[in-house]
Amino acid sequence: MDGGSLMRVSPRTGGARKVDLGDTTLPSGDGLVLVGRTLYVVQPNPNQVDVIRLNRSGTWGTAIGVIRDDRFDLPTTAAAYQGRLYLPNSRFPLDRDENTPYNAMSVPLV
Repeated sequence: MDGGSLMRVSPRTGGARKVDLGDTTLPSGDGLVLVGRTLYVVQPNPNQVDVIRLNRSGTWGTAIGVIRDDRFDLPTTAAAYQGRLYLPNSRFPLDRDENTPYNAMSVPLV
């Protein structure tokens, strides 16, 4: 598939289909969190979380927002808890060393 697509996988068959997001692409999509029909897609580069509202069957969606925060430092995944999204900052780049702080932050859900 082309880069930046969101795929819906059938747990029964293992078959995958592209979710229609219109012009929205998710080229760095890493962590996914689904809260109801709202999908949060963590993108380490460009340090943001794209927010997609999915239809009931999950076959298409519409971008409804982007979460950015100055504290993001290559977030890689997320978890939702009590109305907030919690994201750890990654430590992949080679310029990090043993003194690089490890942290996570939270932002409100959309």
